[in-house]
Amino acid sequence: MESNALVQICIKGLLKFNPETNASDSRLQEILENNPQLDDSEETFVAEVFSGCVRYHKLLSVTVENFYLDEGKKMLKKDAYLYRVFAYLAMMRLNDLGFENFETFVLKEDTLKMYTFLRFLFDLPKLQSWLKNKWCKIYDQQFVENSVLPNLQENLDEVHILISRLNDKLHNKPPPKKTSVTTKPQPFKLTQVKPRSVPMPEPIPKVKTTNPIPASIYKSPREETEIQKKKEENRKKSEQMLEEVRTLSGNHIRTEKSIKTQERMDTIIKEGEAQLKFDSYKAKPVPKKVTENAAPVKLNAATILREDALYAKREEEELKKIVGVLSGEGTDDDFQNWRRERDEEMKREEAERQVRNKMVGLLSYEDAMLAKQKLTENNKQRVKKMKIEADKMLKQFLISQLELEEETRERVLSIQDSHQQTKQAQVKLTEIKRKMVQQVQEESKVLMRIAVEEAQLEMERKMKIIQEIRAFDRTEIDTQRFVDLTATAGFGFLCEMSIAELRERLVLVKEQRERELEEKRGDILADKITYRKMLEQKMDSISQNRIIVSKEQARAQQEKEKIKSPPKIQSTELDSLQRKLEEKRAERMKMKTAQQMTLQGGPVKRTVNLEAEKRAMEERRWKELEQSRERIAKLGTKADRTTLMT
Repeated sequence: MESNALVQICIKGLLKFNPETNASDSRLQEILENNPQLDDSEETFVAEVFSGCVRYHKLLSVTVENFYLDEGKKMLKKDAYLYRVFAYLAMMRLNDLGFENFETFVLKEDTLKMYTFLRFLFDLPKLQSWLKNKWCKIYDQQFVENSVLPNLQENLDEVHILISRLNDKLHNKPPPKKTSVTTKPQPFKLTQVKPRSVPMPEPIPKVKTTNPIPASIYKSPREETEIQKKKEENRKKSEQMLEEVRTLSGNHIRTEKSIKTQERMDTIIKEGEAQLKFDSYKAKPVPKKVTENAAPVKLNAATILREDALYAKREEEELKKIVGVLSGEGTDDDFQNWRRERDEEMKREEAERQVRNKMVGLLSYEDAMLAKQKLTENNKQRVKKMKIEADKMLKQFLISQLELEEETRERVLSIQDSHQQTKQAQVKLTEIKRKMVQQVQEESKVLMRIAVEEAQLEMERKMKIIQEIRAFDRTEIDTQRFVDLTATAGFGFLCEMSIAELRERLVLVKEQRERELEEKRGDILADKITYRKMLEQKMDSISQNRIIVSKEQARAQQEKEKIKSPPKIQSTELDSLQRKLEEKRAERMKMKTAQQMTLQGGPVKRTVNLEAEKRAMEERRWKELEQSRERIAKLGTKADRTTLMT
């Protein structure tokens, strides 16, 4: 099978591969089953390329994206997987594949695509600067310098020659003529030397099979894919909305409501805001199944010790307080009263701030509506001016078109004259080239004679070397050695030992280590028993302290409910803001009525029906809000009761 067909099989497999839904092994098996015409070598090539592209997905995607941003701006996006396959072959498998095979793969593809991509990938200043930095963000710097860059830097000269050939092919330059094949001398048919007696190989020790690398390492996280999907969905929605807005008529500008509907909406909003209770307790109660059938929680040693230390610290603090009271120090009641008053003041200030912010927001809304009404009037005047300017521009455009037609006619006549002169120049050029070809042929014949003489001398030298090697191979050499396990090496050291003595000493050391391990186990068991007794004592003290803390929390909750009450707000600043808001609203309503008088109104019956429907929809919405608030308040009271009962 041809090389371009193998590349196309790999590209199709990568296009239909989804790492979230399919495994790489199952997808590779499907590709091989769909292509039964492949040989063993072709199947291994497809498997290596597919698995490599999946494994180094991030590295290849970064290189291809930067290619599109730098030199591939005019290339098609659909060829991204083609560039990924060739990037993998060049960056990871160029030395294993061989440059000749890589050259055949490149020449079978489109010349323009391969020329631009190879010129980008084998550019030495880019490899050593910003492209290397982007690879180091994904992988370790040592991996990039030892595994990726050597494949590209070692074959730079050969790749530049290939790029120049592709450039000549793009510009329709003729390829260089092939040299004639010379006769090669064949060696003499001599008698073959008998093969040596090869000793039996030693058995290779079997290595334990390691666990395979999990597939989750080579997959990108689901969060990234979900974010990309959401981005695409939002983009499609925005495009649809843009098309709908373009198709709308001019009536969509009239978004202002009538005076009655605006007044009705303002009253409904005020009533709803008055009924809302932001300070109410909104926590959900614990389900009955959990409270009734609650299993005791098993604590580990760390939590027991941590909780015991906490209760011990509290007991020390209480003892210090009692000693201080007995010695004549003051109690904590004055501080509690001061803190309660400070909390009430802070609540009152917070409520005033919220009301002030709301009034400022309404004032800004009224200012924005007035500015919008003024802007529509200014836009109408601008449209009239733009229409007048467009008519002037149209007249100027027609005059410029006539001038361009006259210029093109003059250029056509000048080009026809230049064509006749080029034909005469081509005839002279062919004669000059013919003379140059004759000179080159004569020089090539002389060089061929010299090359043949040098080849004959080199062949004679090699034949002599071969005869010497064969004579050396016929001599026999003894390679057998005998080993005595009871003898020493004989280097003359005091600590020399034979292999048998060393084995005996190792057995003694193992027995001594086993004795030490048994002693350690006995000590560990004794420590565990004492540690368990200590934990049981601390659990008893923790249970007593928990009962006391739960009672204190219930008492504190009751005191908080008594203190809670909505703060009263009285300030002159809020009254002034309210007056300004009413004045702005009245001004906006006057502007609105004036604009409505100018616009053409629809039939009266239709407007009455629409207003009735709007009122019904608003009443339903506010009823649903009130019901939901009542449910939340009921749930909050139930939760408070359950906490008090516990």
